[in-house]
This record gives sequence, C-alpha cells and structure tokens, in this order.
Amino acid sequence: MMRVAIIGSPEKQAAAAVLERLRRWLDGRAEIVFSELTYDSARAARQRPELLFVLGGDGTIIAAAHHLRERQLPIVGINLGKLGFLAEFTIDQIEREGGFLFRDDLPLTRRVMLNVRLERVNGSFFETPAVNDCVVLAGPPFRMVELWVDVDGDRVAELRGDGLIVATASGSTAHNLSAGGPILSPIAEAFLLTPICPHALTFRPLVLDARRRLVVRPVQTNEGTMLAIDGHTTRPFQTSDRLVISRYPADFLLVHNPRRSVWHALRRKLMWGQNPQNGE
Repeated sequence: MMRVAIIGSPEKQAAAAVLERLRRWLDGRAEIVFSELTYDSARAARQRPELLFVLGGDGTIIAAAHHLRERQLPIVGINLGKLGFLAEFTIDQIEREGGFLFRDDLPLTRRVMLNVRLERVNGSFFETPAVNDCVVLAGPPFRMVELWVDVDGDRVAELRGDGLIVATASGSTAHNLSAGGPILSPIAEAFLLTPICPHALTFRPLVLDARRRLVVRPVQTNEGTMLAIDGHTTRPFQTSDRLVISRYPADFLLVHNPRRSVWHALRRKLMWGQNPQNGE
C-alpha cells in the first residue's frame, strides 16, 4: 500500500476531529507512517511517505513546503480555513471521492518556488525558499524607500515607493493581487515584480521568466525596512544588504482537485469575472 503521512495545524479547532476521520478513511487504503498535529513536515518526511496530507489552511500548506525544503512531497490540502486557494479539498470530498489519490494518474501540479538569499556586507547570509512571495516593506518611520532592481545583470528599475513584491505564480493571488498585480495560472514558470505604491506613473507590474536571476539593492531605507517571506518570516533590510532571488531547485508539488478548475476560488470566493449587479 502507499505510504502516507498526515500533519495538521495545532491551532485549528476542527483539526483533531478531521485527523481522526482521515485516519479511519485511510485504514485499509494506505499505510500511515506519520500522523500528528504539527507544522513540522520535515519530521513526517523522514518516514519516507509518498503522499502528505495537510490539514489546515493555505498558511499550513506553505509552512509544510518550507519545512520540506528540497525534499518536496505531493501535498493533499484539506481545507480548515477560509479561501482555500491551495487547500483544495474538504474532508467530506476525500471520504466520498478520494479513491483517485491511489491511482497512477495522480492530478499533480508542479509550482515554481523562489530561492530568497539575503546577503550582508559582513559576508553572512540568510537563505530560504518562498512559496508565494518575498516582499520589501518600507517600515517605520514610513518614508519612501528607493530600490534598484537588476535582472541577469541588467538594470530594470530604480523604484521609489512603499516597497516591492516579488511573487511566484502561486503567489499572484496573495499580496500581489491586493497591490494591483496580474493573476497568473498557478503552474506558470514565471516571477512577478509588483511595485507597492510607486511614486511615479511609469511603474507597472512585470512578468519575468523564472530562469532569471534578480538582485535588489536598497539605496534608501528606513530604520524599520523589512523583508517578509511568505508573510511570516521577516528580516531587516538595510542599504548595505543585497537581495538575490532565483528559482528554487525543487518545485512545490500540490495535488489538484479534479472536480475544481484552477479558477474556482477566484470565481466562487473572490467573485472574479462577475458582471455588476443590477438594482438599487
């Protein structure tokens, strides 16, 4: 039988009950090699599962991908949150229709991740993958920051404003969407550069091939200027630093719900593409 692991958000009230329901459903269908309410998917990966069930919301799935690092596993996201862009299944759907998970033609999507490397002038560095985005935030005292952006050694922009978003296709519906950036198909092999409140009318979001190497150099910052990686990992970002972003060597592997289109969450939950409503 297929070897599977289960992790879940310890903070979700329903997680314990859903975990027990999933364990009962998997009995006789798969070998459960790890089962715990934890964000630490690396512990589960050490048991060599072929499939990882993640109970929670999109944040729980992103945390799982971070802990897996280059040992990415196919993830089945069971939604206990709100929007569920990444967590495409409910426990009811798994119990009714989940038999497809054990067939050879698993509906798997491969998604580009960012490799984020923050280099300090003293030679030290911080490096991490990012599923959604890496964001430069102006921070207190909230004066504009100035950033130079190079792509493969060529200067692309000298940006003054409140910051910059570098996003993956998966992250195009996150901070990038709120900042006016474009929505990409989640399997697009591309990076997005979206300025945050630029002090010019000439700046527009830019879509780049994921094979490119980006270097962001801060020219003017604030005391509180920060990097935010996937919304939860933060690091100070000052004028002596250098930010280097490239494609992560492993892709994020997500099992797709065959009964949902990739645009389901946009149409049903964010009302994307709907006509204005008539009436007073």
